[in-house]
Amino acid sequence: MERRSQARAQTGAFVAIAIVAVVLINILAVKVLHARLDLTKRGLYSLSQGTRRTLGRLTDNLTITIYWTPDQPAPANDDERLLREQLDEYVAASRGRLEVRWVRTDNDERKRQAEAASCTKRVLQTVNTASDQANLAEVFRCVTFSYLRSTEQIAFVNPGVEGMEYQITSIVKKMIDPERAIGFLTGHDEGSPEQALPYLSRILQEAHLGYTTRTIDLHGGEEEIPSDIKGLVIMGPSRRIEERELRRINSYLMRGGSVAVFAGGTNITGSDTRPTAARAEHNLNALLEGYGVTINPDVVLDFQASDSIQEIEQGRARIPMFTYPALAARRDVGGAGIDTAHPAVFRLPGVIFPFVSSLTINTTRAREHGTVLTEVGRTSDRSVLQRENFELDALELLQRRQQIFGNARGSYVVAAALEGQLRSAFAGNDTDHPPAHATREHPARLLVVGSGKVFHIDQLRAIAPLQNGMPTNVQMLLNVFDWLSQDPDLLAVRAKDVSEPSLQAVTDTKKQLFKWGSIIGLPLLVGVLGVVLMSLRARKRAEITL
Repeated sequence: MERRSQARAQTGAFVAIAIVAVVLINILAVKVLHARLDLTKRGLYSLSQGTRRTLGRLTDNLTITIYWTPDQPAPANDDERLLREQLDEYVAASRGRLEVRWVRTDNDERKRQAEAASCTKRVLQTVNTASDQANLAEVFRCVTFSYLRSTEQIAFVNPGVEGMEYQITSIVKKMIDPERAIGFLTGHDEGSPEQALPYLSRILQEAHLGYTTRTIDLHGGEEEIPSDIKGLVIMGPSRRIEERELRRINSYLMRGGSVAVFAGGTNITGSDTRPTAARAEHNLNALLEGYGVTINPDVVLDFQASDSIQEIEQGRARIPMFTYPALAARRDVGGAGIDTAHPAVFRLPGVIFPFVSSLTINTTRAREHGTVLTEVGRTSDRSVLQRENFELDALELLQRRQQIFGNARGSYVVAAALEGQLRSAFAGNDTDHPPAHATREHPARLLVVGSGKVFHIDQLRAIAPLQNGMPTNVQMLLNVFDWLSQDPDLLAVRAKDVSEPSLQAVTDTKKQLFKWGSIIGLPLLVGVLGVVLMSLRARKRAEITL
């Protein structure tokens, strides 16, 4: 009896010592060594390498101040804990360069501090699914940043704090690198940011991405592309781009530049319900064919298209807009849809390409010198082409839908990207004498999308009713900016998947195996196991001798 009591006491003491040791190790790791261990498969509770590299570039102290109303309605009441844990990771990765201050606005003095920091109360709307109640409350959820002589602010942290790492890291990067310019080619009736994308400046400012836009006019090839821009966007030119200008663009690429081309093989005029198409005169193929990409003079009509409400002569009706191929996230390698592994369309559920033209890819030319070729977008196999000069009638397309798509011969590539040691489009015949190809140290990047209206405000107005929140086309534009700027840090943050894991599709064969395995297999296995155990017991009893 005494031995049992002694054993119990020793066991209890051992367990207590083990618990204390684990607690002390955790305190030492978090408070002193700033070490954390994230055991989740996708690193949900740790920072991406891009964020760590950005924090490593801090040359002075960065102060983050959070003005937060305590006891917010559920489920937003858990956001404070999530944000605290994430900011603790920032502090640990900053090597002493980052300080976080929390101001809980639970009295008048602290509320005045928040207002002095230009923070304002905003309405927070929450829905508690557990109690089936909706709540409205005016709260502070404001974050301010102070670094050197610059200040930034997140006026309101969205419920769920999803995407906060990208937002915070973007602000830190903006404060370190205040100017990152993206150029837009002009001079050929292209869509300029001010006219075609009037929403862009507001979105860039609200998202704290640190990008500015600048128009680039090459003046017939007399001017070079400035070396201080991070990338060049060519969006929907309708007039001819002269060869000397194309050579300037080629030289820019060969020296490690990044170019995104959004242009169709046809010029679209008229209304969306009765558009007229004529062969485009932009002359971009004189450049792109040298890289192995050709924009064809056609428009792709996709049976799997989006719906849009449009004003037509007979009144207001809901008609399928065949000229708007809606490319959803690709499920199979090489299948229809967008390749969401590519940074330009990373993790987007889909993108709508208005009046898009097909692309012809010369894979031999495109993959020279190890250049990486990616088919970013491909229409469904129920796609047809309308070539060169034609007129589309939305009502006629609706009435003849089955006939038109009955003999579909798709699918068609409509977006492609090249990255690496891209071969010069004018090799051996360029007065600028650029390298014969881009180098490994300074790789070129080229994105070609067969539509010049992907981001145009008029098209987004038609697309917006189909999507909730910011249109995915606009999100794609922000992705393209990151890709053009060759910003590995922000791309690494975007590449981090913090979404809820999706269930994988189960084949019918597996479903049947699981069904009959549960009905017959498991009972049979239990029965066999019982027989084996009974046999073993019977054998042991037979071996017992008195």
